[in-house]
Amino acid sequence: MIVVGAGVGGLACALHLRAAGREVTVLERDSSPGGRQEAVLELDGFRFDTGPAHCTTPEAMAAPLHAVGECLRDWIDILPLDPICRAHYPDGTTLDVHAEPGRTAASIAAVCGGREAGNFLRYLKLARYRVPPRAVLRDPRTQRLFGASAFFGFEMVDNAWYPAGGAGAVARMLAGVAEKHGVGIRYQTEIHHWEVRDDRVAAVRTVDGERFPVDAVVVPARRRGRGASHLVLHLGSGAHYSKIAHHNLHFGTTWRLARHELLSRGELMGDPTLLVSAPGRTDPGAAGVMRVIVPVPNLKAAPVPWGPRATRTYAGEIMAILEARGYRDLGASLRVSYVVSPREWSEMGMVYGIPHAGGKGPAARHPHRANVVIAGAGLESGRLAATAVIGVP
Repeated sequence: MIVVGAGVGGLACALHLRAAGREVTVLERDSSPGGRQEAVLELDGFRFDTGPAHCTTPEAMAAPLHAVGECLRDWIDILPLDPICRAHYPDGTTLDVHAEPGRTAASIAAVCGGREAGNFLRYLKLARYRVPPRAVLRDPRTQRLFGASAFFGFEMVDNAWYPAGGAGAVARMLAGVAEKHGVGIRYQTEIHHWEVRDDRVAAVRTVDGERFPVDAVVVPARRRGRGASHLVLHLGSGAHYSKIAHHNLHFGTTWRLARHELLSRGELMGDPTLLVSAPGRTDPGAAGVMRVIVPVPNLKAAPVPWGPRATRTYAGEIMAILEARGYRDLGASLRVSYVVSPREWSEMGMVYGIPHAGGKGPAARHPHRANVVIAGAGLESGRLAATAVIGVP
């Protein structure tokens, strides 16, 4: 038996292992698929994805299903985003990013000129080499737009699809496929300790004292790094805003100063850049739902306590900024709100904030346990973890 940890990466790993003929059990400490990483909260008729914001492609979602002979379209609807993202600048101009590069280039040409549109097409060709936007793009507006993924874990050119029902639907889909193909999933089951023999984990014991003999164990990695963390506002509103897209980046006037405040000085941005997602623009089932992501210093850079009072105060300031940037009467139309602070991200095991979009980090062996594999959060990480497990001697 192989025991796998939580999250969509763990569920994807379990499916790849089942395809290889392995017996697999997934231990999930929470009460629903995906756990805290893919948590879903229902309040007053609104459904919120309260976990990290992942960029997931149809190919990534389909891979673990294909491994066990299942077809993605039989399990979930994947909706195209068009545009992928709309950038809103302080001077009132907007710029749309589309899945088709030519349409994005046309949008850039209309706002920034034809030369910058050509720079954008050249930037796409070099993106695979991790070339920073400032090395190719010349207009401050495009530099800000395509450099924003460092703050939000949001890849502008890859995030062209949205699963109907949100990220939580992906976790529920993977769990359903896994159970159909014989993967055991135990909810509200938390590992208390490992039984180790000769530098190998021979069994795991749960908090309730149950024992699982194992051949290998897959555990999720903790988020590390020096980037920003995030305050996230989940809002349920009766207001309708016709000028926004599914994803919207609202830039402040002092981009460079805000970056310096956040990353170098460990301070809250005085004029913050915000990512506002309104999934109801794509998925009618998410009407009225808004997710506002605000970059803030990570807990290592700034010892902000993020207690209830500090969290409410800053969330209130962000609400005022949103209204000033065009979301008129947002507060008056608000029916429900739920805020996730860096302290909550830390409790989920993400000390520095939201994982990089896609969670494509390679699997790694535990430095002291030969049959323990540490996996990233994304679907591709699940496949890599399964490959590493199969290679465990």
